[in-house]
Amino acid sequence: MNETCQKLNAALSQYIRPISFPVAVKFLKEGEELPPKTKVPTRDFGYPIAFCQGMSLARKYGWAIAFRQEDQACPLGQVILGHKEEPDFVKDGSLVKPLYAGNDEAAVKTQATTPKMRKADTYAILLAPLDKSDFEPDVVVVYANAAQVTRMVQGALYNTGGYIESRFAGRGACGGEVVVPYIQNKCNVIIPGGGERVFALTADDELAFAMPASKIRDVMEGLAATHKGGVARIPTIVAGLNARPSFPPYYHELEKYCGLRQE
Repeated sequence: MNETCQKLNAALSQYIRPISFPVAVKFLKEGEELPPKTKVPTRDFGYPIAFCQGMSLARKYGWAIAFRQEDQACPLGQVILGHKEEPDFVKDGSLVKPLYAGNDEAAVKTQATTPKMRKADTYAILLAPLDKSDFEPDVVVVYANAAQVTRMVQGALYNTGGYIESRFAGRGACGGEVVVPYIQNKCNVIIPGGGERVFALTADDELAFAMPASKIRDVMEGLAATHKGGVARIPTIVAGLNARPSFPPYYHELEKYCGLRQE
């Protein structure tokens, strides 16, 4: 395993305990070799699949999977991830209205603010479980519940302070998971979209947290430091869990019998 991946995986396992594998993401140039046993959808399945499905296969099954343009079944995903240039008939909001917007202006605005990868940067995108990755990741994506994402936010901000500012549109979550951290060099919180829930079996209570390679050290250090501080930990320390319980009146006689009540 790559040393960076090994250390980050150990920190996430200790301080976050995600239910699925964190995923290492790597942008590959044409001619770069894939790691052994990497699955390529059109070659190994006989058909393309959506990028979010590949993310789920990596994080739930532990598979390494690579996407070229022909392996990406989601046309919006091809545009977001830089496999294809955004055409004018998409820029005009035709994929947004009437599904997500009630007027042309809102539709154009939503599409214009959808994160998009530079086409020149994308030949293939490699996804692999962090604990099996032998490459330096460009981005790491962790699916988790709200409490676990809160801990990662706290860790990411420990050395820098401020806020993690994320944007949500309810669609195109692959852009938030991959494009935003890679292009903007920032950690990001993602609410998975409806398509991901339909095709990739992402649970209703799952969020995602993504970090670029440059922020991995900060996240690891911050997770350890904030855990040591003790204010917030996973599992969440619940106030009152060790408090003395109070039982209803029909238990009082038995409490007296057991020496637990004096009156």
